[in-house]
Amino acid sequence: MSRRNHRGGRPGVRTERVASTLREVISEELNRIGDDTVAYVTVTDVEVDAELTLAKVNMSTLDLVDEDLDGVREHTPRIRKAIAQRANIRRVPILQFMVDPGLQAGTRVEELLRSMTDDRAFGDAPDGPAGDGAGEPMPPSGQR
Repeated sequence: MSRRNHRGGRPGVRTERVASTLREVISEELNRIGDDTVAYVTVTDVEVDAELTLAKVNMSTLDLVDEDLDGVREHTPRIRKAIAQRANIRRVPILQFMVDPGLQAGTRVEELLRSMTDDRAFGDAPDGPAGDGAGEPMPPSGQR
């Protein structure tokens, strides 16, 4: 039986360890870079594929927009060099920087909730959550 089938598809200890090491090294290197373009960027998570060839680096920025990561992308060669020097891995994976999708989703939910409370404060709220009359009282059964 192959190792992959034996594990049931869950990530291996090695990929988790490499992801943790990459997160630490990338965070430290971003702190060492004296550039304002990376001053407010934080590494939130790193996901490494099973072959250790690709690392998706989830990041948090002030505005949570992809353009905020352009400064980080400019420093990719320096970050890869730091990984090669400090991480005990044969090959440095390709780094793919992206805004953390979980943070984007959370921000969107917060915006929606805020707009709902603003609408209700000004009396502009629809009858129900979908504006479909769901806020109206139900007629007694049999009187539709």
